[in-house]
Amino acid sequence: MAPPEASAAATRAPSNSARTRSGFSSAWGTVFAMAGVAIGLGNVWRFPYMMGKYGGLSFLLLYLFIVVAFGIPALMAEWALGRHTRLGPWRSFERAGMHGGRWWSYLLLITVLTAGSYYGVVLAWVLYYTVAFSARGVGLAWPLDFAGLTGTAAIQMLFAAITTGLGCAALYLGVKRGIESLSRLILPLFFGLFVILLVRVVTLPGAWAALRTLLQPRWLDVTATTPVAAVGQAFFSLGLGGTFMVVYGSYMREEEDIPRGAAWTAVADTAAALLAAMIVVPAALVFDVPLSSGPPLMFEVMPRVFEQIPSGSLFAALFFASVFLVALLSLMAAYEVVVAACQDALGWARGSALTIVFVVELLLAIPATLSVTYIEYSDLLCGSTMQPVGGVVALVAVTWCLGRTRTLDEIRRNARLPIPVWLFYWVKFGIPVAILAVLGYGWASRLLGSPP
Repeated sequence: MAPPEASAAATRAPSNSARTRSGFSSAWGTVFAMAGVAIGLGNVWRFPYMMGKYGGLSFLLLYLFIVVAFGIPALMAEWALGRHTRLGPWRSFERAGMHGGRWWSYLLLITVLTAGSYYGVVLAWVLYYTVAFSARGVGLAWPLDFAGLTGTAAIQMLFAAITTGLGCAALYLGVKRGIESLSRLILPLFFGLFVILLVRVVTLPGAWAALRTLLQPRWLDVTATTPVAAVGQAFFSLGLGGTFMVVYGSYMREEEDIPRGAAWTAVADTAAALLAAMIVVPAALVFDVPLSSGPPLMFEVMPRVFEQIPSGSLFAALFFASVFLVALLSLMAAYEVVVAACQDALGWARGSALTIVFVVELLLAIPATLSVTYIEYSDLLCGSTMQPVGGVVALVAVTWCLGRTRTLDEIRRNARLPIPVWLFYWVKFGIPVAILAVLGYGWASRLLGSPP
């Protein structure tokens, strides 16, 4: 790693040319775009399961603490790196002065391409269920068999192509007209639909008792693995990992208040997760469905729940449609990382880059359409391992390479609240240690045969 002085000249030039880079149009446009990255499938199936398993309100309180103490500072750091260098992860680490930064860029780009391919297939399942329940709602017969769907590669590829095409088409419109505008449209729709679903769920017999169970503190369920689970969920949910938030940070305006934007993003992400938990957990408890079902909870269990509700096909279609739309924003963020790399490193036009993304992602999606096990292991490698590793790389680039002065100047610029110096050292030492501890504990648990 180069000392701060050695990289000063290299990092200053991109910052001075920031006005030439396309970006978000306003503070609220930035918040909507960043929240769109953070809110995804993890909010719908992962958070409800963890909150139900690890102590209800006890887990929520611990999770909120971790989001404030770890998540928001890490968000600020990744955005500071992106805005200061005005580059995505392809070049930002190298521009910050990190030795080997280019190789980390290659590795993280491969990670994002792989993750985007299997995430697109999972999102294709959601789209399939949206169409299926919509058809049933108007009296058309449509097969709903999760095992049959995941066992038919052709159907998965068809819906994956539609999903990938929609994401690329939206990105072709650019940062403002594509990412920002779609985020402004989808997020209010998502929250509105989920509020409607929440009202419907709480009218089920026994739902209020189940909801009270969820929102009560159960300290006896809090174990040594609970903080680990909460830290992992926070970083997973907020989209931290040195990729999505770095490239979106490069689109932030110079006058943007980074701490304020990070706080609002965390609020929106946590609200979405809590809203999903208040829908999924009571519905599952009412119908005696085990919360440990994980991803199948959404594709195998929730349809059975909706089948037992009057007008269930309508509410199921709303549920899966809202999940698809908000998860599409996260998928678009993965594509945008690759598009930005093609533009920053190769000077490609946006349309050419998106064409390559479309073709490559569909080719990489083929193994995911053939094996659910492949998706599980790929997510273990890309999501549970490389995402936190990428987060550490980004924090090292910000704190050890950019240095204290430039990092704090970037974060403090136009900030309404004072940012203390100790926050820099917390980001430099405390958060990376926490990430590596979670990563190490998770792998040790798996190797010992006792996953947390």
